[in-house]
Amino acid sequence: MSFRRRSDIIGGSKASSNLPGIRRNPRDGSIDISSRRAGKPLVCDGKPPSQVRFNRYPASISASTVPKGKVGTFVQHPGIRPSIVTSLLCTSTGSEDIDRILEHNGIPLGSSFLVEEDGATDFGISLLRLFLAQGVVYSRLQQRSLSRQSRTHQIVIGVPQQWISNLPGLYNGSSRQKKQEELEKSGKQVSVTNVLEENHVSQMKIAWRYGIQQQKMQSIASASSRISPEFNSSRQYPNYCSQFDITSTLVPAANPTEVTCIPFTQNINYDDILFQIDSVISHKKDALVRIAIPSFLNPLLYSEELTQSRNVIAFLYGMKRIMHKYRNRVVLMATLGLDLYSRGNPFVTILESNFMDAVIELKPFDPDLRSYLERVYRKQPMKVKHGHLNIYKIPQLSELGLMKMSELELCFKNGRKRFDVEQWSIPIDEEETKERKQVDGQGQNEKVHVKSNFNYSSPSMEF
Repeated sequence: MSFRRRSDIIGGSKASSNLPGIRRNPRDGSIDISSRRAGKPLVCDGKPPSQVRFNRYPASISASTVPKGKVGTFVQHPGIRPSIVTSLLCTSTGSEDIDRILEHNGIPLGSSFLVEEDGATDFGISLLRLFLAQGVVYSRLQQRSLSRQSRTHQIVIGVPQQWISNLPGLYNGSSRQKKQEELEKSGKQVSVTNVLEENHVSQMKIAWRYGIQQQKMQSIASASSRISPEFNSSRQYPNYCSQFDITSTLVPAANPTEVTCIPFTQNINYDDILFQIDSVISHKKDALVRIAIPSFLNPLLYSEELTQSRNVIAFLYGMKRIMHKYRNRVVLMATLGLDLYSRGNPFVTILESNFMDAVIELKPFDPDLRSYLERVYRKQPMKVKHGHLNIYKIPQLSELGLMKMSELELCFKNGRKRFDVEQWSIPIDEEETKERKQVDGQGQNEKVHVKSNFNYSSPSMEF
């Protein structure tokens, strides 16, 4: 047990005796700094305190390793917003529902997104066209701003320039909405009839003023209770995800200044493709670059040399290097057909686990299930879905250990106005249930009739 004072420092007399200009008070044992020798000021690394500079970053981190352009470059970009999960900067895929199932409300910058499709359909290509159309809308919104400088560019690998001429156009509203807009415009015009109608309506409102105000307050309260964070974010980022009409085309069509296409010529190899991609990204400084790879390894586009496994792996490693080099302003989206490369193929496993940050699968319905849905929803054809949507990997979160996988839980529909994703549930055929009830009712009536004809009287017993 020690009987030292609280103010005494263990070994303090020996340790402090070697320090110049510092003397110990013999009464309470405290250190007296004010009684240092004259002419010998305190120094730090051979410099007085007024000349000492403190670095913001530790000595082990150099200025070149600090990420540049991650915060300030895309502050006013219409297609950039922070993730709702990790606060990473994200960009939209062109589909609001696909952004939602990726958990970030988009693709985080520096991430790659793979859309697998099982079957001979083109739903994956439709998603890729929405992705490209959204990038063109971003660039045109920025060209209309005061800066007059486009900060969004896109690169498409494996297709000619004519392929991007049929991108979907913006949705302008239904015919009913257009009529309402025309009526509102005509109502704003000053005329004798409009003035008389306004006076009549104002006189009617005077009598019901308090009731109308009460109804307005109730409607505002009910609307405010239904407001969700997604609604607030859509108001904060109005141009983040646009609504497209797949039956129309984008006017004017995308031009080479907005989209760079790298077609597969006769003697091209993956080294030339990687060099062109790197040169385009480096030339577009401080710009968001969205890379698209439609129908990856499709024999109709890729030659036999480009489909060899060693060349494909080298190309994927080169793309991963480029994604890491420009990770603060590049995203990638690709489509892969599972008819040629099934999910059990080792190449697809390596592609999903080592080179892609997000993976989903579009699995169209079987013909029998499709016909069943059409029969059930014959009066409501808009409710017929096209297939299942399976999630196998989520960007950033799957690497942290989140096992976010779902199979046969979601369904999708490639509608005219949007790409819908909903929870999957098997509908009930009402006609079949009615027929079964009728059959069961007839069976029960026959049983009752048989029971009524049967004599339950017991024979008399005489003793």
